Amino acid sequence: MPKTVALIRGVGGPTALKMPELREVLASAGLGDVVTLQVAGNVVLDDGGRSPDEIAGTIRDAVRTAFGHDLPVIVRSHSELREAHARNPFADAAEGRWVQTVFLDAAPTIALEVPDGIPEDAVLEGREVFVRYPEGIGGSKLQAGWFEKRLGVTGTARNANTIAKLIALSA
Repeated sequence: MPKTVALIRGVGGPTALKMPELREVLASAGLGDVVTLQVAGNVVLDDGGRSPDEIAGTIRDAVRTAFGHDLPVIVRSHSELREAHARNPFADAAEGRWVQTVFLDAAPTIALEVPDGIPEDAVLEGREVFVRYPEGIGGSKLQAGWFEKRLGVTGTARNANTIAKLIALSA
């Protein structure tokens, strides 16, 4: 049975989480068999019949209680993640780490307007923003926070390589 993927935003630096401890905390919060990918807040779990909002709330509360960090959580089912990856117009770019999807907690009610004169391409579709960084991500102004401010929603970004791994783990 396909699993659910939870993306915790802002894991790293002062809000770093040790993945073995995170898995233990989430399992003790009733989320069952939890798998993490990398150290960036990528969690694969069985939804146990819970809604995405319930899962996000349970994870956010558990992280806040156990680690003292209030970090937003975006949840997608395996099929939603797979469909988003399939819709990404840049997914076939040669350099997958320079193609990101910004997963949003809600569909924005305003249009995305990317500034003129920047090398990045960005497309908003539903609850995802697909971004291609032809010159690399590090120096770009179009980070997840930029999209959050412009669109008025919470989001977290993952590159195409990570998304492909999460799809495989959640299958």
